[in-house]
Amino acid sequence: MDTHIPAGSVVEYNKVLVNLGDGFDINTGSFTAPVHGIYFFTINFMTNVPKQSNLAIYAKDERLCVTYAVQPYGAATCSAMTELNIGDVVNVRGIQTNVGAYLYQSDWVYKNHHSFVGFLYKSL
Repeated sequence: MDTHIPAGSVVEYNKVLVNLGDGFDINTGSFTAPVHGIYFFTINFMTNVPKQSNLAIYAKDERLCVTYAVQPYGAATCSAMTELNIGDVVNVRGIQTNVGAYLYQSDWVYKNHHSFVGFLYKSL
C-alpha cells in the first residue's frame, strides 16, 4: 500500500516514538522549536511504485534538503542542520509539481518505512 503525498503537502506521521520537549505536533506533522539553537533533522522514506517520489525538509518555509526515489522499493534519505529560533517550524513536504511522493507502507516489518527525526544539537 502506498500513501500519496501531493506536492506542497506536509507529511503527517501517525506514530511518535520520542518527543522530549513536546516540539512535534502529530496533528500537523510539524516540529516547532522550543528553544533557540542548532538542530539536526533527517528523513528516510521508501516507495513501492514505479514513479518518481520527492520529499524535502523545510525550516521556516525554506527548503533544507531534498530526497528523490524511483523504482519499486526505492529508498531515499536527506539530512540537514539549521539554526532555529523559538517558534520556528520544521516539516517534511512532498515536492515537484504534479508528482509529490508515494510513501510505502506494509503489514510487515514495523508497518512503516519512513521516518522524520530531529534533535537539538546545541542551544544558543
